[in-house]
Amino acid sequence: MNLLVSAARLVKPGGVLVYSTCTTEPEENSMLVKSFLQQHREFSAEDASHFVNKAVVTEDGFIETFPHRHHIDGSFSARLVKSS
Repeated sequence: MNLLVSAARLVKPGGVLVYSTCTTEPEENSMLVKSFLQQHREFSAEDASHFVNKAVVTEDGFIETFPHRHHIDGSFSARLVKSS
């Protein structure tokens, strides 16, 4: 979480922060981002289905890929927008 919090300090109002990992562990991905969003109300998650195929987008709007499901490497990403 420290990396995400440190990066968030550098985002200007209206700016975007993309958090991305090459792991499928919820503790490093969706759980971490949800915790960050609860603590940093000035950020919100933007639905990734506006940018990528909906087949890799979760209910929360995050991107998650799994080798057994998508036949590509496992990964995670979230697009976080800072309010103006």
